[in-house]
Amino acid sequence: MSHSLAELRSRNPMWYFERNYAALMSLVDDLRLHEKGISDYVFQGTQITINLLEQTRYTYLLEIRQTFPQNGIAIPDLEFRVRVYLDARLAEVVGYQGKHYLKARYPVPNISMFHPDEKRQSNLLLYDWLMSYGFTRLQQAGSARYFA
Repeated sequence: MSHSLAELRSRNPMWYFERNYAALMSLVDDLRLHEKGISDYVFQGTQITINLLEQTRYTYLLEIRQTFPQNGIAIPDLEFRVRVYLDARLAEVVGYQGKHYLKARYPVPNISMFHPDEKRQSNLLLYDWLMSYGFTRLQQAGSARYFA
């Protein structure tokens, strides 16, 4: 039984929070962030760093950074701050590209030139980023390389 993405989104507006959670938790378990607090590895020619900034009973705060080989000259480095809610099984982008707080809605026009739904857009970008690199399959494929 196939469903279009539009149908899925209309039935469950929180689908990307749930999918981001599933992908990130497989990464957290696979990279042993519980023990080390930080994991660096090279994936498809870029340096990816996942840093566990905060760990509480019900949440994690992760910083995900992708550094491109051009050192940010042609393509700026990508940075997400993600709050993972363990009890609700959701992951939400709370910061993006150095902006450590994203409002749910922004007026148009605004000084920062954000989209009206910038928070939603950043969560969808995280989803697309995770899926494009196939992070949900890292644990099965064993393609992550760890650095101390």
